[in-house]
Amino acid sequence: MALYSFSTDRRVRCAADYKSVFDGALFKVHQPHFLFLAKFTEQPNSRLGIVVAKKKVRRAHERNRIKRLARESFRLNQPKFGLDIDVVVMPKVGIETITNAELYQQLDFAWQKLQRLAKKHSKVVPTSQN
Repeated sequence: MALYSFSTDRRVRCAADYKSVFDGALFKVHQPHFLFLAKFTEQPNSRLGIVVAKKKVRRAHERNRIKRLARESFRLNQPKFGLDIDVVVMPKVGIETITNAELYQQLDFAWQKLQRLAKKHSKVVPTSQN
């Protein structure tokens, strides 16, 4: 059984990296309670960033629950990508009212859709010819 980690090299950490994803997002995946922004990266691993605004989710324990579930979902789905991408997850208003099971389901659907979009786009990008 493979062990998947979520170390610091798997995280979008600095403001410049977040700005890079916000400004250059190639993929947008909408779910009823999430928005995923993603782009290809030069980093050797796929990375995750999570932005949970206090304006969208008022209570700290709800913000922490959302971040914890998003990190765990990414950790379990990252080996399926096969491509190096930076992803920023942003919850939408009303997310604190749904259960953990519903959150996991929406996250799984979003990861699957993102994976399909990224693979489709990587096949379209022309490779350099020698």
